[in-house]
Amino acid sequence: MNKCLEIKYLLAGGKRIFECELIYTDYQFGILKYVLEKSFTVSNLKLPEGAITYAFYWVDRPYTLYKWYMGRKIYANYFNIADRITLSDNKFEWRDLIVDILISPKGIVEVLDEDEIPEGTDLEIKKYIYRNKEYILREYPQIILETDKILIETL
Repeated sequence: MNKCLEIKYLLAGGKRIFECELIYTDYQFGILKYVLEKSFTVSNLKLPEGAITYAFYWVDRPYTLYKWYMGRKIYANYFNIADRITLSDNKFEWRDLIVDILISPKGIVEVLDEDEIPEGTDLEIKKYIYRNKEYILREYPQIILETDKILIETL
């Protein structure tokens, strides 16, 4: 296993670090794999211990995408609005801009955490968040198809 750290910087400060498996990178695009060590709940979705995350990163896109699986069963696609994405062989870094979009396999869409944008957040960052939320809501079917295809070709 090629180890790679995912370092997620939080908008309000601080960071979270996860040890992952590097699946692919060309420094402009990359995929990490992470296995959940304990169950995790997002909105009304409960991901079991052992669920697999395939995380997609692009340095030129305003989001990251997590695809959650258990075996061949997909649980959801989860977009994180993001910026400052940088990729290397041993470290993927990005800034989490709080607002997330959860899409169930049945196409149910939930926008999460808009109410958690901190008071006093820079107006340009807010515009970036809302503009890219709308972009993801428009384009997610094509992005999901694109990443499904990449995953099949890569694994």
